[in-house]
Amino acid sequence: MSRASRPVTPHALLPPLCQLAVGVVGAASLAATLGGSAALALMAGVAVIAAAQLVFSWRTELRSHSATAHRMFGRLILGTVLKWLVIGAGLAIAMTQGLNPTYVLGGALLAFLTHLICLPWLLR
Repeated sequence: MSRASRPVTPHALLPPLCQLAVGVVGAASLAATLGGSAALALMAGVAVIAAAQLVFSWRTELRSHSATAHRMFGRLILGTVLKWLVIGAGLAIAMTQGLNPTYVLGGALLAFLTHLICLPWLLR
């Protein structure tokens, strides 16, 4: 009997959830100080980055780990390309729909910094 590796990594869902949680806290504090439109723009930026991270996780970590090296590398490349397409399209759409671009990009930066800071603790 051989032990098969786990087919998926559920820890891959933790960084987007952490990003959304920090985004909600940031949006709540921004809503209390500057109003709802700024908070909505911040949350849109956070949601775009979290969605991009989910797309990347879907293509890389949420698949079976028992695959050949060239298939895993292809998943990594495709996941990265899809992630950046979601980021580019999502931020462009969010900034052209009447939301303040400063707060949209601020939300994207907040989600990115959350990913950098929380990743070592979330994926232990």
